[in-house]
Amino acid sequence: MTTCRGCWASLVTGCYGCRTRKDVENKEATKLTERLWFIFVLLVSFTSLANMFFWLAAVNDSSDFNRDLAEMTGLWWRYYIFFMALSCALSSYAVLLLMFAFLHIAIGQKLQLHGAHKIGLILDLSLSVALLVFPCAVLGSSSLWHFLPQALQFTGPFLHLVGVVIMTGLSWFVAGGMGTLQRKGIPVRDVALWYFLVLIGLYISPVFIRSPCLLKYDELPPKPLVFAYRGAEQLAPENTLIAFELSLDVYNAQGIHTDVRVSYDGEPYIMRDDKLTRTTNVEDVFPERYADHSDSFTLAELKQLNAGSWFITCNPFGTTSRLTELEIIRYRKQKIPTLREMLLQVKGRNKTVLLDVRTPPDDHPYSEDWLNITLQVILDSGVAEEDVSFWKAPNNDTKYTFAINTFDERRLMTTYNDIPFFQIRSDAALNVTTNVWTVNEDWLFSLFWCAGATSISTSSCQRVRIGDGPLWQLSPLHYRIMWILFDVVSFIWVIIIFIIQISRRKRRLNQHGEEPPERYNYRHFMALEELSKNQKSVIL
Repeated sequence: MTTCRGCWASLVTGCYGCRTRKDVENKEATKLTERLWFIFVLLVSFTSLANMFFWLAAVNDSSDFNRDLAEMTGLWWRYYIFFMALSCALSSYAVLLLMFAFLHIAIGQKLQLHGAHKIGLILDLSLSVALLVFPCAVLGSSSLWHFLPQALQFTGPFLHLVGVVIMTGLSWFVAGGMGTLQRKGIPVRDVALWYFLVLIGLYISPVFIRSPCLLKYDELPPKPLVFAYRGAEQLAPENTLIAFELSLDVYNAQGIHTDVRVSYDGEPYIMRDDKLTRTTNVEDVFPERYADHSDSFTLAELKQLNAGSWFITCNPFGTTSRLTELEIIRYRKQKIPTLREMLLQVKGRNKTVLLDVRTPPDDHPYSEDWLNITLQVILDSGVAEEDVSFWKAPNNDTKYTFAINTFDERRLMTTYNDIPFFQIRSDAALNVTTNVWTVNEDWLFSLFWCAGATSISTSSCQRVRIGDGPLWQLSPLHYRIMWILFDVVSFIWVIIIFIIQISRRKRRLNQHGEEPPERYNYRHFMALEELSKNQKSVIL
């Protein structure tokens, strides 16, 4: 048994501090500097976990993140996967070291962090902070940050339960270490007080949790309708006829949500970017004009460009491996479609069309008439005037949104996915439907389903329609019962652990004598033991 304990101690101390078996047998106290390093390990673990939670929550906009970096660097790559993997690796490293630190405490070994780990922790903290700052500092955008409160709304009830389990498990270390702390002159009552304050704060935290998925089962709103954002852009080249066809015919989307611009000769066409470099071969066809604004090209010039080959070459979503040879050939032949061509494709399918019409530059020949031109093309396609509505987009001052053949008689409002869920419910009470864009992840789709969104625009129409209900839904009563039950069981368990550990300490005191007063520090205690040994030697 002693051999196994020694091997286990060697393994733990070897991973944490690269210490030898001889060091393990050394029963010296942990130095103050090593205690500070333990606190630093706690700090790095918390920061890296927060960083990982941020990148996992913001995966919904990973395609936009990749697009922004592609426009900045000129190279299309799946950047988001790299950043998310790096954040997961950093958090795993820090949490693993923290686990080894707690194991040191559990087996009564002194903490002695190896120098290589100290350097690694400093790098870990630096990279974690850099990854948190990167979206704002480099991309000049804070759009990813709004996913944090939404992710907390969705995962809050479960994070509370996980926190209770972790704090309950730590009770063994806290109660077991009270005797050691007391011998070292550390006020035990203060440590226990802080532990119980944190635990009680965790117990009552559900009072502040607000999640739209905490609602009665018979109050779940209808499942949101799905609009294909730029077509099935994860499976086909965005804003092309093949992407629209795939989303409508194969995945039965309720409609299309896409972008419209006006060419230099006054023809509305489908394109998202201000520059053509990301999704076309403009650098090959017009090498001297490739950096010009998209709207500075005439329709004839736009039709010379290829809008599909980039998707096969870059494989932005990792989906091209599923394509057949015929599909690859068809994708490579895609051109930039006009608004007329897109409306002709949708006509007869009884689908809704949402158009984000982007304003041309000030020096554009149609910088003042672009809205009327777009409306006229829509009416020329056979759409009745009473079926068309348009308004200035609330999230962007440079574009208007058109709605064609809406699915009911209520007024439609489109909004970015940072809208508070209570606003969706209040708008519904005012007979206003809400379309939320862009929603690509199942958890975010479930959140807006419970919130009451009428429809969502998504880049992954092939996935979010799966399932007959949100990922989770709990009635407030059931959650309250679960919350109280977990808290009560946890509190009873913590009390039992403290009783067991205090009883064990008292038995040891009865066997080996009185415990030194709390006011003594560790060195004073060791000096008293040495004096006691000398007195025994004199008596003998």
